[in-house]
Amino acid sequence: MDLEIFEYIDSVLELYRKKKDVYKLIAEEVKEFFEGELLAGSDYALSMVYRIKSEKSMREKLIRNGYTDKYDTPEELLARFQDIIGFRIECKFIDDEEVVYELLKNLFNQTEDGEYYYCASMPKVRLKLDDEQPQKQKNGFDIYKIDGLYLLGKESLHFELQIKALVNTFWGEIEHKIVYKNNAYLLADGLVTDLMVSIKKSLNMIDGQLFVLYNRFQRTEEREASEFEKEGTARQVERFLAKLVCDTFAELMQQQIGFTIDFKASCEAVVRYIMEINKVADMEDYGRVLLKTVDALDQIKEQQVRVDEQIELERKLYYEDIFSANILETVEQLINSSYKWHMLFLILFSLEKGDNVEDLESFIRFYRKAILSNRSFALLDQGGYGKARRIRFDILNAISEMVREKGKVEYLCEQGMAVIHRSINYVIPLVLAELEEGREWEEISTAYLNILRRRLEL
Repeated sequence: MDLEIFEYIDSVLELYRKKKDVYKLIAEEVKEFFEGELLAGSDYALSMVYRIKSEKSMREKLIRNGYTDKYDTPEELLARFQDIIGFRIECKFIDDEEVVYELLKNLFNQTEDGEYYYCASMPKVRLKLDDEQPQKQKNGFDIYKIDGLYLLGKESLHFELQIKALVNTFWGEIEHKIVYKNNAYLLADGLVTDLMVSIKKSLNMIDGQLFVLYNRFQRTEEREASEFEKEGTARQVERFLAKLVCDTFAELMQQQIGFTIDFKASCEAVVRYIMEINKVADMEDYGRVLLKTVDALDQIKEQQVRVDEQIELERKLYYEDIFSANILETVEQLINSSYKWHMLFLILFSLEKGDNVEDLESFIRFYRKAILSNRSFALLDQGGYGKARRIRFDILNAISEMVREKGKVEYLCEQGMAVIHRSINYVIPLVLAELEEGREWEEISTAYLNILRRRLEL
């Protein structure tokens, strides 16, 4: 049986195909407006180009960014999709980007809501000009990226407008194709980032640098030996195993649905769990788990495990407490409707053959144990406070409620765990200070649990 998420995506793409001609007309109209009002005779802006997302890109982004989790109908999803049409104003030099942005602000000088601005001669086109520009990208570099709206009767279409110098256009296209579109699991991701920075700062050597970067993906195996010496053995073995897992499922994903998403964090989370339940303590244990995992991956490839079919839970879930109830119900709700959640537990169940529910309950116990290992919980017990158990219980429940409310699988992975531990380490010392002053947990719990929830935001 196909996952519901893919049936939903198919209905979105069917509606998208019907509207694509309209999107093209809108794109041409907006382009013509900018060329007449902004580009004509300008010493800074050179040209304007646009692209309308392909069906393949739409399909990828729907899963990658979780759109299918947020909107109930295809109509609502397309109306809220951020960049079905992407426009780019190209200018000569990097310094000209700011000048063009100021020209835009002068042109779009009227507003009805203080957020989106429009030009009197073209009120259908609106730009969100209250955001700070330029924005910081994930790679640390600046980009002028503006959200836009095209009003179409009672409906509206979201689009994205970028301002880029020629050199940034060139560099951005290369980075997009090499880094953003490449989900291969790399053991030395930092090297890619450093090399891209070097390219950005050394444009006179860009051809040679890009050649090195392209070849970087073919030379992963050569680099692994030297990288192995730089990290601790335990961590490196985990990363190596996670790479094997990720490569296997990425290959299946590419074969079966035509593209891959970034699920490296899920692979690492599952491998860390496998290490824990196998009580790995020395190199002999690592070797044993490594061989077992490689054998399991060979079977997964041989059996062509499907990445686009529903996961069945064989029996009713058992809830040990409120914490496990919140997490398990979240998994049950999202495992076949959110592809990121689906992949994490598909990997887990494929590697740990047996009762899926038993493996799931075991994983949640491991997750709870990982949270309780935080050193700040020990401070509660050392202080001799009678309510230490209750405080620990309430904090655990608040974390599980946050996971359930936000529905982000990242909370089960390294990124989320780091946020959880930092939040606990921030809140518990504050609570201890209050208890030392004679306050009771019952009278301060609401305030501090709210602080905890705010700090848990991802």
